[in-house]
Amino acid sequence: MRKSVLTVVGALSLMFSLAALQAPPASATVTISVSASASKVSEGSAVRISGTASGAKLGSVVNLQRWYDGAWRRVASKKLVDTRRFSFRITPPRGVQRYRVHKPAQLGQGAATSPTLSITVTWRPKVTATTSVFLRSDRLWITRVTGVAPAYATVNVQHWDQATSRWITTGPGAVADSAGRYRVDVERRPNGWRFRMVSSPSGPRLSGYSTTLSAVQRPVPLAMNQEIQIGALVADTVTRNASLTLPATAGDLVSVAINAEARASTVNVELNGTPIATLEPYQHRVSVFRAPATGTYRLTSHVYDGISGPVTIWTSTSKTLAFGQDRPGQILEASVPAAADDMYTLTVSEYEQWPFPYRYFLDPDGLAVETLYTVRTSYGNARVLRLPKSGTHTLRYVPHELDPIEVSDMLEPIATTDATLDGGPVSGGPRVSSGAGRFRFTAPAGTTFIINSWVEGQLLTPSGDVVNVGAGETCFENAAGGQYDLVVWAFDTVSFSARTARRCPNN
Repeated sequence: MRKSVLTVVGALSLMFSLAALQAPPASATVTISVSASASKVSEGSAVRISGTASGAKLGSVVNLQRWYDGAWRRVASKKLVDTRRFSFRITPPRGVQRYRVHKPAQLGQGAATSPTLSITVTWRPKVTATTSVFLRSDRLWITRVTGVAPAYATVNVQHWDQATSRWITTGPGAVADSAGRYRVDVERRPNGWRFRMVSSPSGPRLSGYSTTLSAVQRPVPLAMNQEIQIGALVADTVTRNASLTLPATAGDLVSVAINAEARASTVNVELNGTPIATLEPYQHRVSVFRAPATGTYRLTSHVYDGISGPVTIWTSTSKTLAFGQDRPGQILEASVPAAADDMYTLTVSEYEQWPFPYRYFLDPDGLAVETLYTVRTSYGNARVLRLPKSGTHTLRYVPHELDPIEVSDMLEPIATTDATLDGGPVSGGPRVSSGAGRFRFTAPAGTTFIINSWVEGQLLTPSGDVVNVGAGETCFENAAGGQYDLVVWAFDTVSFSARTARRCPNN
């Protein structure tokens, strides 16, 4: 019996000795070491936090904690095994996150806490963008972008550069309000210009990008008989043309005038896709076409370098106004009733500088009356005209530039005096300082005749030739049959006479 008792006591003693070797004393310190698989990850990525709780009792529980809302809060728990190692796999939220591992106090052992780990979780915010288009007061189409970005973030424009195949920040920019709302106006960009909105980064928050957007340039609407200021003509990147629209009524004679500072040239006119005219305002800055039908006409103007800069355009139909009251670019017309074979002079100042305004003298059918010849007089440069038809003629005046023209046209009838061969002296001549006098007579074919004029002039032959005639006698031998006109330029009264002869003197 005694031997059995000793045996039990010995076994118990051995067990207590082994337990003493395995379990720490109640006062042992627990040390927790901890590490993370990454200190910086993108949102949605997993991170493994692992470590060892040296000195902890077997079966102890350790808690993974994250600091938020002003306190350490448990995220996950693990029970220690014989290795005292632990591991947690987590997906941390965006921002800078702080983690630690904590072992609560338990019977016979105090609490322990690991050092704090910081894990930065980067994230890309969502940036929304919606475009709308409006015509600003300077007649420039603006692509307005509105959307939502991170609160107080700066939002800029980035455009796609095809040359480098990169997004380039070009501006303009705006700062989102407390609710993240922003608004940016994109101007002077061609139709189809590709861009996006990008928000500024801040700490772990990366830049955010909107979807790709396109700038819009609609045709600039023009109004008839108005001088319109445009901030710029913006050309399409492919055609390099800027578009304008203009309503016109069938039969309207329309002028489109562009000021000299604009870097724009050829204007193509179409109605419902049908070509109407091609104009060259770069050459003379004023282009004219007649509307074949009532409708809204589309004008596309070629723009150098894609942006024209400030432009002034004057559009008009023809107006009947006294010369000298003309608006820039406006077509002016004056009605002139006349009979067939009447002659006129159209005189402008010799000091008028290029580019000249355009002046047309039109017959009743709207066809230009051909200039017989031009002569320089003491009052300017005069074009001599002879009308082929009776009826209402039109003097049309189209300025060359947008600047007001102060030069007045001088359209005057040429006073006609009929003469008879073998007749005595006939008095006639100009009645106004800018005009001319005309002596008209008929000669049979083969006639030799001598004219005597007190002043120089031009003799118009039946074949249309212009022969300069000096003061005194001039002989024409074996003349062509038909009407002759002697046009002279002098004040007051001129004496003229003509007679037949057998031959010219000195022949």
